[in-house]
Amino acid sequence: MLNQQGSDNDHRGRVAGNQQHGNCDPNQTRVLKKPIGEKARKAGSGGKRFDELLGGGFPFRSCTMLQGPAFVGKDVLLSQFIYEGIKFGTPAIVVLTDSSTTKFRKTLVEMDYKLEEHEKAGLLYYVDCHTKTVGMLGKNPFARYLEGINDLEAIIGAVETFQSGIREHFFYHRLIFDSLSSVLRSHGANRTIDFVNSLNVKVKNYNGIALFDLAGGIHRSEEVNSLEHSMDGSILLKEEKGKYYMTVKGLPDLKTTQWVEYSYKNQGLDIKGSYSYSYIQ
Repeated sequence: MLNQQGSDNDHRGRVAGNQQHGNCDPNQTRVLKKPIGEKARKAGSGGKRFDELLGGGFPFRSCTMLQGPAFVGKDVLLSQFIYEGIKFGTPAIVVLTDSSTTKFRKTLVEMDYKLEEHEKAGLLYYVDCHTKTVGMLGKNPFARYLEGINDLEAIIGAVETFQSGIREHFFYHRLIFDSLSSVLRSHGANRTIDFVNSLNVKVKNYNGIALFDLAGGIHRSEEVNSLEHSMDGSILLKEEKGKYYMTVKGLPDLKTTQWVEYSYKNQGLDIKGSYSYSYIQ
C-alpha cells in the first residue's frame, strides 16, 4: 500500500522472468503487477530534496515540461527520472529526436550498471527518431527505429504500442521526450501543440508520468507559453555565475515556486541544502 507521497519504494514491480524478447513486445515479459492502494498519488524524481519540493514527487497522470539551455543538467535529470523507476521495477519509454539510443544508454549506464538486465526484463523501451537520419543502423532489440520526426503519428503509434503492452503488467509507466525542440523547429507551434496534446492523452490514459525536454533560449516566448498550457507543470533550469538554479510551476502540492539552487553530476541531480517550510536553506 502506498503512502501519500507515493514513493517508488512502495510499489516495486516484481520480475518473474528475465527471458529475452527481441521483438520489442512488452507482452512477452512476465511480471507480477502489484496492487496499488487508493492513496497512490506520486512517484519519486530520484532526488530526495527535489521530491520534498514537489510535495512527494511527480503526480501520476501528469506531463511536465523541462526547460533550460545546454550544460545545466537536463540530461541528468531525465536519466535520473528513468533510473528511479526501473530500479524499482517500473517500466519506462524513452523518445529520442536529437540523439541515438546508443548515446542515451551511455548516460544511463553511469547510473545503472544493470541496465541490460532491466531491458531484458521489459522495463525499458526506446522510440528512436534519430539513428536512421544520420545513416546508422539501429541494433537495440528494445527500440523502434523510425525514419525521423516527419511522421508524428508514427511516433504516437510507437509509443502507444509499448504503452498497451506495459499496461498488462504494471500500474504505471514513465516517459521522457528528448527533445520537443526538434519537433517545434520542423512542424511549427500549432502542429507541435496538437502533437503534444495527443501524446499527453496517451500518457494519461495509460496512467503515465512524462517529462518533455525543451531547449531554452532558442524558441519564441509565445511558442513556449503555448506549449506550457498543454502541460500540467514546468521545470525551468538556469546557470548564473557558476551556480545552478531551478523553479517549478503548475504541479500540485509544491512547497515553493521560488528559484532554488541545485547541483548535479553524472550520477544524479538534487537541490542543495535542506528544505524548510517555504525556502531552501
